[in-house]
Amino acid sequence: MSRYTYYHVLYVGLINIMMFVPSLLIRDRFNGAVSGMLVAMVIGSILSLGTMACFERFPGLGFPEICDRYTPRWFRQINILFAALCLWLPAGIIVIYAYSETVRMFFYPDINPFLNLLLMATAAVWACSRSTRTVQFIHEIMVILSSPLLILFIMKAIFNENINWDAIRYVAGYVNKPPSFMTIAASTFLFSGYLSLLIFNRLYTVGFKFHFRWIVPLFGILFLLVTFFVPIGFHGTVGVENYVYLWSMTADSMVTEYGFINRVLFVFLLLFTGLSLLFVMNTWHTTIMLLRYSINGATEVEEDPVPWMNIWLGVGIGLLTLLFMRIVNLERNQYFSEGWLILRFFVEIYFLFLMLYFVWKQKKEKVRL
Repeated sequence: MSRYTYYHVLYVGLINIMMFVPSLLIRDRFNGAVSGMLVAMVIGSILSLGTMACFERFPGLGFPEICDRYTPRWFRQINILFAALCLWLPAGIIVIYAYSETVRMFFYPDINPFLNLLLMATAAVWACSRSTRTVQFIHEIMVILSSPLLILFIMKAIFNENINWDAIRYVAGYVNKPPSFMTIAASTFLFSGYLSLLIFNRLYTVGFKFHFRWIVPLFGILFLLVTFFVPIGFHGTVGVENYVYLWSMTADSMVTEYGFINRVLFVFLLLFTGLSLLFVMNTWHTTIMLLRYSINGATEVEEDPVPWMNIWLGVGIGLLTLLFMRIVNLERNQYFSEGWLILRFFVEIYFLFLMLYFVWKQKKEKVRL
């Protein structure tokens, strides 16, 4: 069962290749990005492994149920609503807007941007309103189908004959520059797949263990290095900053000889469309489950038929996404994403300390009994 958590870690690491982190790291490549990545590897590993170890102590319980057991109701409500409305909800909105614009620019630039976003949001709303177990099965299917090809393309990029290793070594030489805080906050996001345990820990039964948990920091470190250094190797130390869609242009720099696939870009974008919708499904489903718990209390992991509250909350989130498009553009969305990455960084630290407190309370209970 613990493999499901690793699926979340894998697709969050992959989705970052096309989302916020690359441009932020490239921006600071001569001003502390490399040292900031090293610091982020340590912090991200501690946060992920520590939080996973804490959730392992509470099989079958999500974050809301654990809060309910050890904290007052008002404190639980504040934590749940803050996680839902300030962490998970904006994550999905920012990603689906950014990726809908990316796909539109490369595939069909003449389509109405609202129509394109509406199509993607409709698919995400339908998926996120399903039961938690159904969402988990969708994760497994999508990750198994898409990750092998994506990893193949990434390996092809790393071992490409056109990659300039001298440019990579030159930028890596700036490791002595003091780390940038923005780089640290952004880089730790590649380790953040474990946060799905806030809701999906409900699916784990008594006695489960996270075997091979060293995979989590390994995935984060590998994807972080690939995210930063591969575009530099393709486009050079200076030219790399001239691209808005950095990894899209990097993928378009490669060709394959595998059957009918020639330009990597189109397959690359199609696969990442699926992963972006997977990310949005997860974030919005978590939002729905947290909001439902704050309103009605306990929720089930298997619900058939799907409750109407799930559907109405999903529709409300979809409408908020369309409203978001009315008030932002890609540049403003970048500012929103930077602010969200900083907020998420502090929230992850807070969650770890809160979970350590819950483990301490649990130990005290056992001693008393």
